[in-house]
Formats: sequence, C-alpha cells, structure tokens
Amino acid sequence: MPARSDASVVIAVLVLGVGLSGCARSTSKASVRIATYQYSCCNATDLIPVRQGNDEVATLHWTALPAPPTTARAAIPVSLAAALTGPFPDVAELKTAMASKPRRSPTIVAVTVRTTDQVGGAPVSTFRFPTTTPAGLYDITTTVAFAGGSQTADGVVQVGPVT
Repeated sequence: MPARSDASVVIAVLVLGVGLSGCARSTSKASVRIATYQYSCCNATDLIPVRQGNDEVATLHWTALPAPPTTARAAIPVSLAAALTGPFPDVAELKTAMASKPRRSPTIVAVTVRTTDQVGGAPVSTFRFPTTTPAGLYDITTTVAFAGGSQTADGVVQVGPVT
C-alpha cells in the first residue's frame, strides 16, 4: 500500500503543477496597448494674419489629442485637409454662399496631410497664396477623414488688410 500512496502523491503534484502552469500562462499574457490620437484644427494664432505685404505662405497647425489606447492592430490612416473659399465682402454673404447647394469650389487648397491614428505630433498644412489673391473674408473648411468617416468644420478668416 505504501507504493499506492506515493503514486497518488505524485499524480496529485503533477495535476496541481499542470493546473498552476496553465493559470500562470493565461495571467502572464499582457495585452499590448498602443497610444492613439484624434486630430483637430487649429491653433488660435493660425492664419492671423494670413497675408501681409509680400507674405505668400500661411500655416495651419493641427492638434493631436490623446485617444484611448488600443490593443495591437494596424494603424488607421488619417487625412487632414484644409481649403479656403472666397473672397466675400462680409460674413453674411459668406454664410449665404457657403450654405447654397452646390457649395462654391475652394479658391486655395492646402496639400492634404496624410498620417495615422498612432503618429500624433503636430501636423502642419500649408497654404500658398498667389500674389494676386484678393483681400476679403474667406471660408476655411477643415476635414479630418479616417476609416469609415470624417469630421468637417468651417470658420472665417481675413486675407489681406482689415478694412
């Protein structure tokens, strides 16, 4: 009988060891968390003034805001676009024109910035103004496009001297 008792103890230890090693494997698997970002536009000082004298370039600084981290997955492509439409003599005419269907075509378009939701940083869009750009009010449209959707916002900027 002593042989049986030893065998029972060995089997019990083996079962306990396998059970604990299974638990250890499942709890030691940590999920990889990757930082992600959402983008919004713009800094308050962007495009103010957008053009004076011979200046022909204006920048628009996008803001990367921390989003909830994600488990390991491929980065999601994000496009950041900006365009100016105008000129308009006053805000009322700008709003009326921009509310009409179809909307007016943009006058000046910044090169689209392509990034991902995992890059962050401070992307910059650049507007190049021809020297013949007329002064006045312009609608600025910004779009953040990502997998499955987009967000668009409009604002008003003054190009040239304030009258």
